[in-house]
Amino acid sequence: MQRLQGWGFLILCLIAGSLGGLGYLWARDRVLPTWERLPKIKRLLLILLMAAIVLGGRFIANRHKPDKEFADVWACIGVLVALALLGAYRIWSRLLDSLHEHISKH
Repeated sequence: MQRLQGWGFLILCLIAGSLGGLGYLWARDRVLPTWERLPKIKRLLLILLMAAIVLGGRFIANRHKPDKEFADVWACIGVLVALALLGAYRIWSRLLDSLHEHISKH
């Protein structure tokens, strides 16, 4: 793999970061209100469906590789870590919201 050196790599990072940021801002304004209106069971099912799609894609991509078991285990660990981080975020945000509400009342 040829390494990009100098200003070319920095400009490439700037362009990729700008496009990613614009995509995030565009999606946030359109997706977040729709996501918040969904019932909790539908949100849970969509999260589990996304995890299944990611795992299925990784299993298919690793199908004929010599170290497929190792790569499949790491894909499963990655999905479990992502789900654990999402759960921890939800727990901590609720805890901090209740703590802020309790402190602001006094």
